[in-house]
Amino acid sequence: MLCARPAKPSLPLDIMVAIDTALVYDLASRSQVSALEIDPILPRRLTDRESGKHQSRPSISVWKGDITSIRDCTAIVNAANSQMLGCFIPGHKCIDNAIHASAGPGLREACYALMEEQGCLEAEGQAKVTPGYNLNSKYVIHTVGPQIPRGSVPTVEQARMLADCYRSCLQTAEELPVPEGGGKVLVFCSISTGIFGFPSAEACSIAVRTVLEWFSHHRHSTITDVVFDVFSESDLNLYRHRLSELSYDDGKSPGVVFPAREQHIVKLYDSPSMQAARTILREADYLMISAGAGLSASAELDYTSADLFSQHLPGFKKYGFRCLYDVFGFQSWPSEQARWSYFMNHLIIVRDWPQQELYSNLWRTISTRFAGDAGDDRYFVRTSNADGLFVRHGFPASRVSTPQGHYAQLQCIRKCRKDAVFDAAPYIAAAEPHLDPITQHLPADFPVPTSISFSAYVEEVTSMITLSAKKSKTIVDFVSERWSHLRTRLSSWRLGWG
Repeated sequence: MLCARPAKPSLPLDIMVAIDTALVYDLASRSQVSALEIDPILPRRLTDRESGKHQSRPSISVWKGDITSIRDCTAIVNAANSQMLGCFIPGHKCIDNAIHASAGPGLREACYALMEEQGCLEAEGQAKVTPGYNLNSKYVIHTVGPQIPRGSVPTVEQARMLADCYRSCLQTAEELPVPEGGGKVLVFCSISTGIFGFPSAEACSIAVRTVLEWFSHHRHSTITDVVFDVFSESDLNLYRHRLSELSYDDGKSPGVVFPAREQHIVKLYDSPSMQAARTILREADYLMISAGAGLSASAELDYTSADLFSQHLPGFKKYGFRCLYDVFGFQSWPSEQARWSYFMNHLIIVRDWPQQELYSNLWRTISTRFAGDAGDDRYFVRTSNADGLFVRHGFPASRVSTPQGHYAQLQCIRKCRKDAVFDAAPYIAAAEPHLDPITQHLPADFPVPTSISFSAYVEEVTSMITLSAKKSKTIVDFVSERWSHLRTRLSSWRLGWG
């Protein structure tokens, strides 16, 4: 019942005391092991330096069994889900359930308080700490690992996200108070290897490599002992073998090996600027994305590409165009039919542009971290791109400002009235059947609009009026609201700008 019960309302005090008493008795009646009595595979190593001794490596051991039965430890790591409230399935054999069941309802209430303050789901690769309540450990460090389809091969991004989990947990443990009379003992579970589907062998290599690399850069760490707790005999053998083959000294021990073609991605992902960017995003309360033409180019809709123009618009090279940018401002059309022929072809190209992994990944990241319930979203997009790719990949139109217009609408260049904006789709539907497949032009006698003209690049004020008329928040509204909260952390993310 406690497993399925929500954190709120809180249980009456007398019931909480009775539950805690029962859990303490249950823990005392179970077989336990001291983390300090587990034989290390890699003993702690101290290195002489000018100012004394520095730790180049903590004691590292591996143990198979119930993580809640390990005593004499500062913190244990919980592989949580993005809700961070524990498992709600009674009897479920996940580490999240085991830890919450042994800690008692106080742990769920503590997690609930953290998530209420955060206001959104927990992103992968981060770490949060709570008291351990009825556990042997004083603290629990919660982290959400990457989830992949069982049996699939992890991508570079997923591998790096798992490594981030270990780094975040280590850093969180480092910031905990040092216990009286000694260092800290940190016990890791096998993050993401359960129902989250990460292959055990790859997860083992990532865990060991990441932990050792972290300590190579933190010689003054107060963490003196690390225990890898595993589920199965096969996992136990994996860690024993991996740790036994290491002779680690300078952070260059072999670890996860990525294909040569992906090495540049790995290098970029680990660069100081990328690490700083990830930290800023994790700590931000609100996010403002400012996107330019480079983002479209990354989605292969490159306005400077001669190849793209030749492939999609060969019928218009006779006008001297080399790329899409060359058409901007061009007024020497031989006829209105020729002008509208280009407009329609351009709109069709953008309309039919395939879905892009870049935008899908961006939306997945933003929706997980900054999208709230009941429309309480904490992000806004401001883009000069007229291609509409943000909206096509899931971003709500109300969260996207396009001051230079967008191809989904045509606007009267006469500005005769504020609502002189028209959906482009009916015009495309009327013209597309009549476009010559070779010349890409409309017939010379094809009737074209005379009172409106296609213009993706419209004045900013007109675009803002259009957005306002649709009752969508502008960037000014967004920033003003967020800036009024003095403690709010607003991160600005510039994508695709030169």
